[in-house]
Amino acid sequence: CVLDECATACASCVPAGGCGAHQTCLDDNTDPASLSDWTCTCDSPAVGAQAAGSATCVLDECATACATCLPGSGCGVYQTCTDADTSAASVSDWSCSCVSPATGASQAAAPAECSYDECTVGAGSCPALQTCFDPSPSGTVLGDWYCACDAPSVGSNATGAPANCVLDECATACASCVPAGGCGAHQTCLDDSTDPASLSDWTC
Repeated sequence: CVLDECATACASCVPAGGCGAHQTCLDDNTDPASLSDWTCTCDSPAVGAQAAGSATCVLDECATACATCLPGSGCGVYQTCTDADTSAASVSDWSCSCVSPATGASQAAAPAECSYDECTVGAGSCPALQTCFDPSPSGTVLGDWYCACDAPSVGSNATGAPANCVLDECATACASCVPAGGCGAHQTCLDDSTDPASLSDWTC
């Protein structure tokens, strides 16, 4: 004789029997003398188990690949996932929200629309007479900010670092060594320091 307690009404893994919805019953020993050894186990991806009774199942959708708040999975960088109701019957109620210093509106069951401009939050720092630019202010790429020289200085941009800027005042209209500019005819202009912070140090 065998006695599969999961086949009886007292342990049918439905709420009125023994287990609950989204659960499976297993009787490890079907010997008629072995009673109350059945177990309810939550159906994946929910987790939980209970011997001789209904399990308390937990389904944290943020723990699954579809809602991990990582790029390509559900949310994005500088975001966090929250599952408002972790009961197994409650699905698609997770949300992504921005993590400081990123800002933006939370989204239900989708990546949040976060702004993480490294120039704004201070991750990117440029010296005076240079301007910081972040090509990916949504935060999808980090460390790609760069400094650019403010006009009329010129130079090469540098990713994640100050730019190499020069300001030759002799090359600008105000010091072009013509009468209307700065010097006169038959004169030569020399800018002793092309540091953009060093102004009015040119000589005719």
